[in-house]
Amino acid sequence: GDGENYYFLAEIQDNLTTTFEDAVPDQYLAAVVNPDDFGPWPQGANFAAVFKNTVFLAAQALNEVHFSAPAQPEVYPLGNRLYVGDDESGAITGLYATKNALIVFKYNGIYMIKGNQMSGFESFTLSTGVGCIAPDSIAEIPGMGLVFLSAEGIHLLEGALENTGTPTKVVPLHMPIPDWVDRINTGAAIQAQGVIY
Repeated sequence: GDGENYYFLAEIQDNLTTTFEDAVPDQYLAAVVNPDDFGPWPQGANFAAVFKNTVFLAAQALNEVHFSAPAQPEVYPLGNRLYVGDDESGAITGLYATKNALIVFKYNGIYMIKGNQMSGFESFTLSTGVGCIAPDSIAEIPGMGLVFLSAEGIHLLEGALENTGTPTKVVPLHMPIPDWVDRINTGAAIQAQGVIY
């Protein structure tokens, strides 16, 4: 009708139901729903990852990562955002979730998000100057870290995946194959794929 308030009525538990019959009298509806509690959907988001039962979204052109409310992947409160790097570190080029951290790759930097919904999430700088140029090139080597393609060549992000006490550092792996690295077309490298064999 002419009502302007929205109330929680029921939750449909699947993606198959196409009809719903409302038989609940208005006086038995739950509390008023405030649309501001949901926040706007992050515009332009083209990278997504799930970490600690939370969905993280990032837009390539921005320096911020948005995260959902706990166990509610469709709800993005206005305050649920973290800033990673700056314009000098370039665009966000990928997200990779591990057991203990969410890694945010930028063109010229690598950042780590740790924490949880109860204590809060924080971002930390892992590297400036070296980043990832191809999001699909990111691959995890068990017990070692993440391998990825940067503008300089192939690198390993070592020590950020588990709480082993190993210092986190970026190690170049392309030194033995400089002639191959020189042949990489960095303009088309965004489509490069990383495979562990």
